[in-house]
Amino acid sequence: MAEEKTKTETPPEPKAGFLDNKIVLLGIIVVLQAVMAVGIVQFVIAPKLTALGESTTDTVVVAAVEGEGVIVGLNEMVVTLNDGSRRQNYLKITIDLEVSDQVTADLVTARMPQLRDIAILALSNKSSDDLGTGDGKAALKAELHRKLGDVLPEGKLTSVYFSDMVVQ
Repeated sequence: MAEEKTKTETPPEPKAGFLDNKIVLLGIIVVLQAVMAVGIVQFVIAPKLTALGESTTDTVVVAAVEGEGVIVGLNEMVVTLNDGSRRQNYLKITIDLEVSDQVTADLVTARMPQLRDIAILALSNKSSDDLGTGDGKAALKAELHRKLGDVLPEGKLTSVYFSDMVVQ
């Protein structure tokens, strides 16, 4: 019996709980974060991107009022200006065309790449000094009206509008 008393009995170790294991806890946190990220992208970000993508179409019919023309947007364009200096200047512009009827508006939509090309070539020959004055902008409008009108049926292009113009 003396031998039995000298042996000290060690108490049994407590069982580790499921969440006491650090690796399991870390794994649960990582999985929860991944699920939250997927949920945020799927239900918050993706619908906004889809709505944004639908609003930026190639052509925009801005107005179709009876007795007036139909306005068709050529969308935003960014061109390098011909300033002849080491520092390049850029023009960001949005051009809208007013045409006499819906048939011509459909033609503008069908010929969009050609009309944008004509506008880009005309714009890239300008300098920032040309576009810095009201007279220069009016001259650009007249030039675009003439060049774009040559591609469209006779007399169907009513007017050219600049809805946005920034020179940098």
